[in-house]
Amino acid sequence: MATFAQWVHVTAAVLGMGGIGFLLVILIPATRVLSPEQREVLLKAVLAKFRWVSWAVIILLLASGLYNVRLAWEVPWGTYWKFLTIKIILALLVFAISLCLTVPLKFLAWFRARRDLWLSVAFGLGIATLLISAYLRRG
Repeated sequence: MATFAQWVHVTAAVLGMGGIGFLLVILIPATRVLSPEQREVLLKAVLAKFRWVSWAVIILLLASGLYNVRLAWEVPWGTYWKFLTIKIILALLVFAISLCLTVPLKFLAWFRARRDLWLSVAFGLGIATLLISAYLRRG
């Protein structure tokens, strides 16, 4: 079961980060050739689909992450747990940004108006999370 939980965790992380990277590096820059109206229609349609992917990724990462932490409970407190705590905080920040960008609530419109900035922040935090994960797997 532990191996399956790790596969789920890694697959969800790759899917989530790949989606954010695609939006940030490929889709949003490509939409700049469109008129503002066309751009908004396309982004609204894509983000409506991506919403469900990102929410599923968050659920899978939380579930498999909690399971994986339970397995690591016997690791002595120290450097490992410090890095794991940082990793969890960074992941929660990425989740919060993803939710703010995808939850279709009016009061979050100001957040979505700066989509490029927040996707960049989420991507950077996600990369840092992945790097910490790789470090913890080696430790």
